[in-house]
Amino acid sequence: MRYIPVIAILILATTTIGLSQTNDSAPMTGTSILGFSLCRTTLTDIRNLAKDFKVISLEEMDLPKNCYGQDSRFTNGEGYSSEQYPGVIFQKGNQSDYVGKIRLTRDFEGKLPNGSIINMKTLKLRDVFAIYPAFKDKWNSRGCSDYWKFSNDTISFYVKIDKTIQPQFPINEKYYYDKPVEGIDLVLSCYGLYNEPTNVFTEHDNEPIFFLDSIRVNRGVLTSYEPTEIASITVFKDTTAIRILGPEGKNGVIYIYTKDYAKGRYWDYLKSKSKDYLKAVPSADKDQGVVYILDNKVLEKDFEGDLFNLTDSNFRDIKVIDKKTLKKDFKINDKNWGILIRTVSGNGK
Repeated sequence: MRYIPVIAILILATTTIGLSQTNDSAPMTGTSILGFSLCRTTLTDIRNLAKDFKVISLEEMDLPKNCYGQDSRFTNGEGYSSEQYPGVIFQKGNQSDYVGKIRLTRDFEGKLPNGSIINMKTLKLRDVFAIYPAFKDKWNSRGCSDYWKFSNDTISFYVKIDKTIQPQFPINEKYYYDKPVEGIDLVLSCYGLYNEPTNVFTEHDNEPIFFLDSIRVNRGVLTSYEPTEIASITVFKDTTAIRILGPEGKNGVIYIYTKDYAKGRYWDYLKSKSKDYLKAVPSADKDQGVVYILDNKVLEKDFEGDLFNLTDSNFRDIKVIDKKTLKKDFKINDKNWGILIRTVSGNGK
């Protein structure tokens, strides 16, 4: 049976979310540093301005080398810097020579895209919350990362996780308020801006912005996906969308995550919480022998979205039970391991 592509599910949303028009030739608000705009400025442009422009290696704070997968929006682990622009590292995007990511280091002093003036040498987490109040509720970290991430998908702030604190959860948020911000990332998918879809669906000035697996894309990209491949779809409208993405979000923002992406993400997260889980599921694609039980509910089908939503703000604990216990307590005979997960608001015992 052939399913209707996932884009068909979104047609109604894309035609009703917003009525304001955008000007595609206008400067990209919210994605510029020192006059350099993501997906507008090229590495060649900067090289012509800075003769000491050189290649350097850098640590990816969100998806370091030990993580499952990399961010395809830019060249990971490699950037370009110049003494003319202290504290700024430019990274090549996924489209031609355009800059797809800008990293601000502890040497940066200047304006953020929203106009706030910062000095990275003195910037603390509490200062970030003063600039972006909504970030107070956005404590996130991949299990493979050493940093807390506070992000709206265009700009991300990173604070080092103190792993000497045990247990890590619940998070002692106030402890981190005066910790320094180690880095800031501005990221944009240039591919989604410069590649036109080759399908019957056309782009509209008033359509929302789409993110597929954290990568900004045109709506046409979604026509190749079936609903059965999707783990999660979240639609933000009006002021909420603008708060997330700035003026670019005035027509709405839609986040879509595939099951494959969700599986890699929750595997990364859960393996950081339990060594027993990593033994039972040594890689994201080797979970055929386990059954997930979330808040005492056995997850049998299309559960990727439920596990994808696990974060430090709602995760409570995880326990791995063997086949004998699984059979005794849950009457399940065809799995080797049971992964018992409890959330803060769940009713799991």
